[in-house]
Amino acid sequence: MNDADPHLVIVEDDARFAETLAAEFRDRGYRVSTVENLAQLATLDGPSIDYAVIDLRLRQDSGLDAIAMVKERDPEARIVVLTGYGSIATAVQATKLGAANYLTKPVDIDDIERAFEDDDDQPIAVPEEFQSLARHEREYIEFVLAECDGNISRAARRLGLHRQSLQRKLRKYTPR
Repeated sequence: MNDADPHLVIVEDDARFAETLAAEFRDRGYRVSTVENLAQLATLDGPSIDYAVIDLRLRQDSGLDAIAMVKERDPEARIVVLTGYGSIATAVQATKLGAANYLTKPVDIDDIERAFEDDDDQPIAVPEEFQSLARHEREYIEFVLAECDGNISRAARRLGLHRQSLQRKLRKYTPR
């Protein structure tokens, strides 16, 4: 690798997935750094960040915070957010923070590279088909939970639910 190669940062708490992505991108000519949490991202040294792939849900951290950190360090960085729990609410939040694109796992390397190059003027694609009431409920719960910084008790109060009821709903929406 040389200094002319684009620098890519992968923020992913699944070490195996992060290394698979890193190997694929290295094969395509990127200089790759991997971190698994916000603390590691904050101490990342080296060249400016050209691209970042950020997992939305990190163990104890939020990928939304990682977007803000990358954009603060390198405002021109192109960021793609990956998630296994896609929702319109989090996609909107991610793009407001500066993400270029938002992809739902599973995703392949070609999709990620295309997402880096997508035009900034393209609006978020909202599905045209009708969504079920359960899907709307899940997205709204995820939106309120994100607004409450992941605090389940506070989100439950805003939703008018008991904390345990909210936890049951969240378990129902989490894939096993």
